Amino acid sequence: MPPLVGEGGTMGREPAFRIVRWELKVLYIVVAWIVGYALADLLRRLDAAEIVIGIVSLILDIVAFVIAVRIFRGRGEPIDPPRAWWRMTGWRPLSRRLGVVFGALAAFSLVCVVGESVGAVAANGAAFGWLGLTVQSGVLCLLYLNSAAQMTRLGIVKPERLRPTIRLT
Repeated sequence: MPPLVGEGGTMGREPAFRIVRWELKVLYIVVAWIVGYALADLLRRLDAAEIVIGIVSLILDIVAFVIAVRIFRGRGEPIDPPRAWWRMTGWRPLSRRLGVVFGALAAFSLVCVVGESVGAVAANGAAFGWLGLTVQSGVLCLLYLNSAAQMTRLGIVKPERLRPTIRLT
């Protein structure tokens, strides 16, 4: 079973906190989503303007992504050293796939913004939310695709998966 957090480090320096197991990565994402939803709900109950709620949600989402990118580690990726600033995932295929997913989400949300602004769909006041999602998804798309391109340029490839050792009982 892979370690939960990285161990090691230099004398006088605490070990780096890293999440390696996929279950804990999912838990992090779910908790970040719940915190964002709860904060937006709290702001609505305090009668905050929708633009304030959108901006706070956008900032919280970006902070959650920045933290996740820094602490998540892929299988076989070195645990202790910090990632390069441009590296979003452990390996190129995941960066490329996430870039495509966020690109599709940005395109969809842009269609929703345009559709609501030209009157093609019923305006329900969510145009600012769709616009924020478009910007956020577009930025994430570019960051993930840049990560994949940089890893390709530097020749960073995912190591071959080792066969599991057979244990006799």
